[in-house]
Amino acid sequence: MRRAHPEEFAPWWPSDDTSVNHVGRKGQCGTSSLRGGSRRPGYNLLVISERWLPAAIFAVLVLLVAAPWAVRRAHDALRPRLVEVRIVTATDADPVFREGPRRVGPGEEAAIAVALRLSYPLRSDRWLTPAERLELDGAPVDRVLGDAWPERDRRVRVFWFTVESGNVGGTVTPERAAHLLRYRSFLANEMGRGLRAASLPEAHNDDHLGPQPGQIPVAAGTLRLYARVEVFDPEREARALQSALTAGAERAVDPSYPAIHRSVRLADGLRPESGELFNLPGWEVEPDEASAWDEAARAAFGLRFAEAVERRLATSSRSFAAVAVTGGAELPAGGGAAELEVELRDGSASSGGRELRWGDDLRAGDILVDGGHYSVLVADDGDGRLSAADTVAHCWRRPPALTTLAAVLPAPPTRARLLRHGS
Repeated sequence: MRRAHPEEFAPWWPSDDTSVNHVGRKGQCGTSSLRGGSRRPGYNLLVISERWLPAAIFAVLVLLVAAPWAVRRAHDALRPRLVEVRIVTATDADPVFREGPRRVGPGEEAAIAVALRLSYPLRSDRWLTPAERLELDGAPVDRVLGDAWPERDRRVRVFWFTVESGNVGGTVTPERAAHLLRYRSFLANEMGRGLRAASLPEAHNDDHLGPQPGQIPVAAGTLRLYARVEVFDPEREARALQSALTAGAERAVDPSYPAIHRSVRLADGLRPESGELFNLPGWEVEPDEASAWDEAARAAFGLRFAEAVERRLATSSRSFAAVAVTGGAELPAGGGAAELEVELRDGSASSGGRELRWGDDLRAGDILVDGGHYSVLVADDGDGRLSAADTVAHCWRRPPALTTLAAVLPAPPTRARLLRHGS
């Protein structure tokens, strides 16, 4: 009987080392054979795979989570970017939308819009505007005509502002002029939120004054414009994703600043450009000396006062009358071609005890001067004489206004001068 070899009774364990062969003795299997991993093909590979399975699952989960984010990032990288906005205007007489100040003739309609410059990856910038015809920097511009943002999941809105003096007027000294005559922005909700304004702006620096029952409405005046454009997600409307601004109030003095200057034909004897002074603050400088007036204007605008009037930044009682009757910011030296002493009493005016009558003694464009207060005669009320119900245009420590003589006559009797400039 053959004695068993001790190795035959040894327990057998698979080996993780594929380089080690367990050789049986001859006669156990007829030939030499490999023990361990060779008896179970792929076993070691299976064990290795099980080790890496959690890492593979984690990697797949990361990819599943990151893929939508990566797609969104790639999509966002291809979105158009809002890089510039400009205010453009047009009129019936000149339908081409242009930047800068716009003078609007009597009875003309004006339109206001914005032009947006959009930057696209891998291609040139494009202008988006609702303006049918557009010129920028003095040249026609190829633009995309539209009033909406070019992406379905984005919207665009415009916050329109007027840029006006922070004060409506009053008395000012050169030392306080820089503060009191400073311009600031006022939200103009009446203009809507579209790329094309829903209406012309209104003056807002006098909102705190409330209604002015003695004034006659005038469709005229100067208003400067400012806009903030925002791109937003309509599902999260409060947050702006992109925004761009036009030049702010600190640049209102620039001659190229966007503005609407509306003239008006009040009467045959008055210059239409006098309408451009409406909405401007009316100031009286103390002391009433030419040097003080210019010093105040330089402190506020870096200009002489006459230049500030010509730029339509401010006005005064005398300068408003000068523009109304001559078109210039200053009355000619030496007074008018004709001057008459007038007594103002009980709502009427007389000279030498005789009532002043329209046609014989008076005409539209004559100036009634009471101290430093200049009132321009506009129209008779129908009774043929200068009386309290006659229409006058004046500016006295507030923006110019069209009103009645009763609103400007002093309560006690006083003596004034009647000036006539021109033939």
